[in-house]
Amino acid sequence: MRSYPAIVSLLISFVLVLTGAAQEIEQGFLNLVNMVPNHKPCSITIAGKELVPGGLKEVSSTGWFIVPKGSHAMSLEIEGIKSAKGAVTLDANESVLYVIFLQQISSKKDENGKLPPPELRIKRCTPMDEKKGHQLEVISLCPETENFQIGPNQLTLELFGKQDIPNWNGGAFNVLHREKTIGSCAGSQEKGAYTLLIGSNHKRTLAALLVRNEKQELPPWMKPKK
Repeated sequence: MRSYPAIVSLLISFVLVLTGAAQEIEQGFLNLVNMVPNHKPCSITIAGKELVPGGLKEVSSTGWFIVPKGSHAMSLEIEGIKSAKGAVTLDANESVLYVIFLQQISSKKDENGKLPPPELRIKRCTPMDEKKGHQLEVISLCPETENFQIGPNQLTLELFGKQDIPNWNGGAFNVLHREKTIGSCAGSQEKGAYTLLIGSNHKRTLAALLVRNEKQELPPWMKPKK
């Protein structure tokens, strides 16, 4: 598992600026993941404020941070790719994972028989159900149906396809595609719910990232006083 102490400190500052009097505003939890491999970092702006100075690097996540409930305008930009605008929406105490990825929007070819380039999109992923022990699910963001090997498990997933991996005990594993390792996980002794995301740059480069994906709680200092 990766850790991002620099990103965490930046997000705390971002949250304090965005929320103002945090104790008086109902909050939600947001985790953003950049699953566009072999590209420059993704510049992310929420409610007019830059989330991570310098951009969120490829195949990495911000980790969970706190934002006010409601809908917040978002813009995404990666050098060499058409920018995108949209919104992220959270209810009070809701935890939502948003994944940044590439998707082929139009199937209309140009005069040379070429498809237009894929565009930036975000996908909303709800947290997994709370259960005891380790949980692992796999979600594909690849444009075509692909075969993967997760440890001893063989999977066939289409775009947005999702599959649970039963009996995972938190141990390390590799992610293989066509007998090539596209990602490795050192495992985690910390029990909980994990989502393995597999993304593509639409040029046959694939990558995988494991992220925590479960309901979050406010830290004690932000909880309303009784």
